[in-house]
Amino acid sequence: MPAAAREAAAAALLLVWRAWVTPVAGLWHDWFAILCAFWIFTAFGWRTRAWPVVAGATMTGLLVLYGVRALDLGR
Repeated sequence: MPAAAREAAAAALLLVWRAWVTPVAGLWHDWFAILCAFWIFTAFGWRTRAWPVVAGATMTGLLVLYGVRALDLGR
């Protein structure tokens, strides 16, 4: 099994576990699930031209998510 496939499988297993312990409807704003999805993408797509855009969008999304939770704007 190639290293990229092993990495993606590990991230996918963690994502499945997170979906098991967290309501599925809330996974889109769960930082752990977002990082697992990003890990799966980077395992296969780190050589693509889209990688810097996806990395920037992921980090920006995590920053916004943190800001909303830190400022308690998501009431």
